[in-house]
This record gives sequence, C-alpha cells and structure tokens, in this order.
Amino acid sequence: MKLGRLRSVRWKTTVAATLVTALVLGLASYFIVRLVERDLEGNARSALSSALESASHSVSGEGSTDGGGEADGGQHGGEGSGESGSPGDAQQRALADASVREVEAGVDAASNALLIIVPVVVVALGLAIWWTVGRALRPVRDISAQVTEISGSTLDERVPVPASEDEIAELAALMNEMLDRLQSSSEQQRAFVADASHELRSPLSTIVAAAEIASVSPDPIKLHKLAETVSGEAQRMQLLVANLLDLARLEEDRLELDTTEVDVAAVCRDAVDRFEEEVSAISLNCPAVARADGVLSQIEQVVVNLVDNAVTHAAGRVVVTVAVDDAEVLIAVEDDGPGISPEDRERIFERFVRLDSSRARSTGGIGIGLALVKAIVDRHRGAIRVGDSTALGGACFEVTFQAATYSIHPESTPCP
Repeated sequence: MKLGRLRSVRWKTTVAATLVTALVLGLASYFIVRLVERDLEGNARSALSSALESASHSVSGEGSTDGGGEADGGQHGGEGSGESGSPGDAQQRALADASVREVEAGVDAASNALLIIVPVVVVALGLAIWWTVGRALRPVRDISAQVTEISGSTLDERVPVPASEDEIAELAALMNEMLDRLQSSSEQQRAFVADASHELRSPLSTIVAAAEIASVSPDPIKLHKLAETVSGEAQRMQLLVANLLDLARLEEDRLELDTTEVDVAAVCRDAVDRFEEEVSAISLNCPAVARADGVLSQIEQVVVNLVDNAVTHAAGRVVVTVAVDDAEVLIAVEDDGPGISPEDRERIFERFVRLDSSRARSTGGIGIGLALVKAIVDRHRGAIRVGDSTALGGACFEVTFQAATYSIHPESTPCP
C-alpha cells in the first residue's frame, strides 16, 4: 500500500476505530470471563456445601440407629467409627474436584468462544468502517480530481456538488463560489491589462511617429509642433499611470483612513476656478464652510474628476452645488450635455469605459476618472449616484461624505 494511502483520512479513521473497538471488546471479554468464573465458582461452592451438608446428615442418622450395639462391642465400634471417616473424606474430595473441573471447563469454553467472536467482530467492524468512510469520502475524491484539472485557463469549470446536502456539499458549493470570484477577478485582470495596453499604445505610437518625423525634418516650426505633440502625449501617459497607481493603492489598502476635517466648499471653489476658462459658464452654489471627514488629496481628486467630466460633456454650462446637514456633505455636479441613459449609469464607473466608442481619445478622456472617483468614495464609506439634472437637462452626479460639522447651507435641487 502506498504511503499516501496510509496517511489518508479513510485509513486513519478505519485503523483508529478498529483499535478502539478491539481494546474495548478485549477489556469487556476479560471482565466477562472473570465474572463468569466467579459466578461458576460461587455456584460450585454452594452445590458442594449443600452436598456435604446432606452427606453429614445421612452419616449422623446411621450413627444414632446403631447406638445400642456400642455397649457390647465398644472396641469394635470404635474401630468401625474410625474407619467410617475415610469414605466421607474421599467423597468430599471427589465433589470438590468435580466442581473445580466444571468451573475450569466453563471458563475455558467462554474464553475460547470470545477468542473467536472478538476477532471476527473487530475485522467485520473494520471492514464496515472502511466501506462507510470510503463511501462518505467519495465526493471528496471527485472534488479533488476536478480541482486538479482546473488551471488559470480553465477557471470556468466547477467542482461537482453532491446531493447529500451535508458538510461536503456545503464545501463544494463554497469552492464553486470561490471559483466564481477567481474567474471574475481573472477576467477583470485580463481586461484591465488589455485596456491599459491599448491606452498606452496610442500615445506611444504618436511619440514614435513624432520622433521619426523629427529625425528627418529640419523645419524648426514642424519640430516645435512635434515637441508639443510629444509633450501632450507624455502628459496623457503620465496621467494614466498615476490614475492606475491610485486605483491599485485604493484596492490594496485595507487600513482605516487617516482622516481630517476637509473644507469641501474651498475644494469646490478651487476646482471651479481651475476650469472656468474651459467652459462657457460654470457656477458654484455652496455655503461659506462645509467640512467633511476625509483625506484632503482624495476629496480634491473626486471633485476635480467630476468637474472635468462635466466640462468635457457639457454643451456650455456646468453647476456645482455643495450642501451640508448634520450627517453628511453633498456635492452635486450638473451639466447641460447629452446626459447618461439609465442602463449605463452603473457601467460608467468601470475602468476604461467610454459610452461613445467613436469619441476621440483626446476629447473623451482615458476612462479611469469615474472609476477612481467611485473607489475613493467607497473608501470613505460615502455614496455616489448619477441621474438627470432637472435644472440643466444633462447629467447630475451626487457624492456624499460624512460631515464633520454642521453648517447652514442654501437650498439646492437634488438629482431625481
């Protein structure tokens, strides 16, 4: 038998149960034999005592019947009396020997029977345990065989779930759930690598083409334009890499955030000032102070990405609103662009998603900004929602953070 089989659960369970059963039956047999021997000896002593008592009474009765003859032949009577003791002793010894032989015969018979019965029972029980455990572990062997066939390229396969509805079936179901998560993670990783490669290929191709043109063109004006092109594409790659690193850090970091009080109103004012030259009309409605618990750099990134997204898709107008109550700080960013259809309102927070696939990459962004916004909001245990703007007719993004202080704020129109 192979060493692996000797270490199996089936083998260990069978050996352990068989040894315990053999020990229990052996001790039980020993005590049973001792009890039988003691009972037989007790019965033999009782029978011997009864026989001796009966014999004693018989001898006493004969002596009293012959008592008149003792006067005439005292000497003979005395000798006869001495001689009569010998047959009684022989009878006692014979009865004792017979009792001992009966006890020994009974004990030997019981011992011989147990010597045959106990090993047979132990072997039969061991075989029954071996078969039962093997049958119970058969689904485990099937699961193990299936798991060995699953690799990184076959994560769509699943382990068989037995119909027993026991712990093994529960384990198989949990393994299938784990495989579902692994498959989903693997698919996301492959899609992420493909999208990132695609995003990097475009600026790299532009940079290579510009370098090739610059190497053969002596025109300073053309070289200046090529330098601007290369600089723009390099900045675009730098932004992409920075956003990807931020996403990776947010997903890997599971520690509590080191939060401080952040003035969201000031952050929004800075963002509006930054984009006021890129759109026809951008306005801000907010209280003097709106403090939230969070990380300043990450909240700034959320506001900047939302405003940048609104400016990119707006026809000419963007409105940023900040509102505060006892529990949370609300940031709403609205635009007068085409809006977002209800079926796309969850998908836009995925990586590298562009709702308009025909949009040029130079105007449509890199598809990371909103995914980064959602990751930061989730990390702050806030909420983000997208809907239609009732005031401007375009999209409306709402983000909430936990408020640090209470401030009076003007009324604002929420997203429907």
